[in-house]
Amino acid sequence: MGWRQQILTKNARNWYFLRQNRGRRIADSKLKTKRRLEKAGVPVPKILALLKTEEEVKNFAWENLEGGFVIKPVSGYGGEGILIVKKKAKWAGEWFLMDGRKVNIGDLRYHALEILQGKYSLHNFPDWVLVEERIKILPKFLRFTHSGTPDIRVIVYRQIPVMAMLRIPTAESKGKANLHQGAIGLGLDMATGITTYGVRRDRPIETIYDFRRRKMVKVNGFRIPHWEEILATAIRAQQAVPSLKFVGVDIVLDKEKGPLVLELNARPGLAIQICNRAGLRDRLTRVEGINVRNVQHAINIARSLFGESFVDKVNPEGNLRIISTLETIRIKVPGQRQRVSVLAKIDTGAYRTSIDHDFAKSLGLLKKDNIVDYRHYRSSLGQHHRRPIISLTFWLGKQKIVTAANVTQRHHLNTKVLVGRRDLKGFVIRVGDEWEEFKRQKLALPTP
Repeated sequence: MGWRQQILTKNARNWYFLRQNRGRRIADSKLKTKRRLEKAGVPVPKILALLKTEEEVKNFAWENLEGGFVIKPVSGYGGEGILIVKKKAKWAGEWFLMDGRKVNIGDLRYHALEILQGKYSLHNFPDWVLVEERIKILPKFLRFTHSGTPDIRVIVYRQIPVMAMLRIPTAESKGKANLHQGAIGLGLDMATGITTYGVRRDRPIETIYDFRRRKMVKVNGFRIPHWEEILATAIRAQQAVPSLKFVGVDIVLDKEKGPLVLELNARPGLAIQICNRAGLRDRLTRVEGINVRNVQHAINIARSLFGESFVDKVNPEGNLRIISTLETIRIKVPGQRQRVSVLAKIDTGAYRTSIDHDFAKSLGLLKKDNIVDYRHYRSSLGQHHRRPIISLTFWLGKQKIVTAANVTQRHHLNTKVLVGRRDLKGFVIRVGDEWEEFKRQKLALPTP
């Protein structure tokens, strides 16, 4: 089934998933969100001022604000009403916005008064003005934008990250990371944090302008720093508001503070599916009944179930990787730097990778935090069994693969691991004499 058949529609989102968001009032208020997150120890941008009345707006010492800052409505929606100030201009009381326009104190006051009157609020009710620090953009992101700060939107459902995208502001979006206003969205592989596909104005794009290299480059293959920390931050943000079951967590990377949560979106848009060329419906269904034990367990589930085994998208030379039907792989031991070498069978007839139960147990792979799910199956004798599915990280050649593997009994077979086609994208398999290959690989393994 193609990914378009797994698209989550707006009606389905509203009818089923948004009904589970009883905490929408918290998410609809940036101030309530920020206070709830701060209380839970989730990092957020610093508040510089909270203005509730016209008198406070008129008496506020705007000229004392240092560096860049952001003015936004407390109950704004869809990026409306957000004014991003980049830096001070030459004369006192003047600033440059992210889009290059110059504003003065009068302009800032006028914009703040419009916010108070409810021009940008979700329900057109009177609002408050929030002034907060502007994020110091990571130098790595400067290659893609000079018009604002990119952010990462992570969709979290019942504490499990299911999909993510990088949103890049443009001149058209006036420095805001909002797809509906012209920002660029790049899908992200959940296992690695590497960009996959791109979209702009709901249309797929293949390239993006690189300011550093001064040319168009492919949208895929860019690795987001601090990826595991980003996933952990998104999970903790949703845990801070447990009444939000289906939420978009918007995270920015500050070059000094790392991941910071900008806001929680109780009605996340669905264009993220086009960015990833993957449907949310299938992913949400797959995690519906999983009980999350802790943050690391949730990360393991997300990376194992929704990682793309990115071998076919990050090979800069574009060379085919040729492997045999038997290969030595190196398995990561949880909590250690150690990698254990073992002979594996390469089998495109199997979809998922599998590993021997006793071998997995000896490596510490059957600990609770590493089990992402269980699968029921019926044996040839009609008996029902319950097999764990574990998070598994291994290297096939130079390629790191993060996947979910079935645990089974393979003690009677020559290999303790079977690598299925789900983890073989980008490889070409050389078929030969399997027994000769087994002897050759076995001799090459280190003696235990």
